[in-house]
Amino acid sequence: MTRHILKQLSDIRKEIRDLEKAAGYVERKISILKGKEGDNKQSEYLQKRKSLMEKKRTELLRLENEAEEYIQSIEDSCLCRIIRFKYLYDLSWQQVAARMGHKYSAESCRKKVERFMGDRTGQ
Repeated sequence: MTRHILKQLSDIRKEIRDLEKAAGYVERKISILKGKEGDNKQSEYLQKRKSLMEKKRTELLRLENEAEEYIQSIEDSCLCRIIRFKYLYDLSWQQVAARMGHKYSAESCRKKVERFMGDRTGQ
C-alpha cells in the first residue's frame, strides 16, 4: 500500500458514491427506453456505459479494502490510530491530534506518519 493510495482514499470513496448515483441514473434511462421501439442502439450504449461504471466501482472498492487492510496491519497502535483518523475518517491534522489526546499536536501526528511512510517508499 502506498501513501498515494491512502491520500486518495477520501476521493476514492466519493468516486464510488458518484458512480453509484450515475449508474442509477443510467438504469432509469434504460428502463424508460425499454418501452420505446427503435431505441435499441441507445439502450446498448447505456448498458455498456453502466457496465464500465460497475467495473470501475469494483476496482475502487478493491482499493478501498486494500487500504483498510493495510491500516489494520500496522502493528504500532498509536500510528494505526493516527493513520485511521487521517485517511479513513478524512480528518484534518488538528482533528487527528484532538482525537489522539492532549499530548499530541497536529504537527507531531503529521511527522509520525511522514516518518513511517518515508520508511516504506515503494510499498
